[in-house]
Amino acid sequence: MMCLIGQGSDTHELAEISKTTIILGGFSLKTNWRIISFSDGDIVLHAIANAILGALQLGDIGKYFKDTDYKNKGISSINIVNFALQKLRASKYKLVNVDLTITCENILLGANKELIQNSLCKILKTKLVNVKATRFEHPSNLIKCDAVILIKK
Repeated sequence: MMCLIGQGSDTHELAEISKTTIILGGFSLKTNWRIISFSDGDIVLHAIANAILGALQLGDIGKYFKDTDYKNKGISSINIVNFALQKLRASKYKLVNVDLTITCENILLGANKELIQNSLCKILKTKLVNVKATRFEHPSNLIKCDAVILIKK
């Protein structure tokens, strides 16, 4: 059995705004912070898509979804991760597990980690998803997600 590991990361700046919604792992979260992004800003799905493409040696999402192409403005990250999953299936690989770390100082995820995990299990069609959260532990207006995946033939 051939196994490959992929690693992906995505970081965006946050802007304070009252009563808005951000998307993390396909889950909508009410907050007072907006993710500044060309797409919908789902850093979790971006990191996962980059990890899948990386494991397959296919580059990164910027190769396929350029932020200079206006047709990608506001694109749903579900489309981006589905593109990576199609590449995965076409290569005859299967997702084994996903391990994520979301880092943010301004948005504390707490119980939302489980809701993000449940959303990802549905999107990725696997039960082996782990979501962790941590803080930068210094003032920061960033939100970051690191993803590690294992795929097998």
